[in-house]
Amino acid sequence: MPEQTQAASADSPKPKLPRLASDWVRYLLGFTVSVGVGLAPYLGLVGVPLFTPLLSLIPLSLQNTAIPISIASMGIIAVVVQWRRQAPAKPLEFRLALTLALVTLLLFISLEILAVAHIEVPAVDQTVSFAVGFQSPQRPPCENLSRNACIAQRLGFDEALIDGYFGDTQTRLTKLALLLTYIGFMSAFGWMVGLLLVRERDRQQNAL
Repeated sequence: MPEQTQAASADSPKPKLPRLASDWVRYLLGFTVSVGVGLAPYLGLVGVPLFTPLLSLIPLSLQNTAIPISIASMGIIAVVVQWRRQAPAKPLEFRLALTLALVTLLLFISLEILAVAHIEVPAVDQTVSFAVGFQSPQRPPCENLSRNACIAQRLGFDEALIDGYFGDTQTRLTKLALLLTYIGFMSAFGWMVGLLLVRERDRQQNAL
């Protein structure tokens, strides 16, 4: 009897979502999962020959956080583009997106140069990055040493020790600034591409 009951339950028709809820699920998956899979090479999730993603410049400890947040921001941009598809893209809106992209990219580059230490590890032919902030304490055990030499020769690659030496608050603020500028640039660039796509579609429709 129990086996027959289980078989009957397995063969019984499954309840279906209403049309509106089903469309909502399909759109939600499209703007999240599909966006993440489609942009995987650009986001740095998939290696592409002759292409180095911007993600490679972020310290390894931040990449697991940056990737999902970036995918989420791209999903938001995809929703905005879909919503705007029937309205022409305004030049002012595109200039705003371009300005935001340029400013966040400039800030990202500045942080990378001034607040991140890139340590080469010849033994494994790799470069390890650490967010250290703008100031070096110049105290034991790293007097008169650069931040790179301090990490490579005295502190080692333990991120907890590095944060403690350079200051936990300073390193956390640097990581936050890196994440915000990275996500800001990725979102602004996606916004620009979306506006361009909407404008081209509008021109094609007007030409018919």
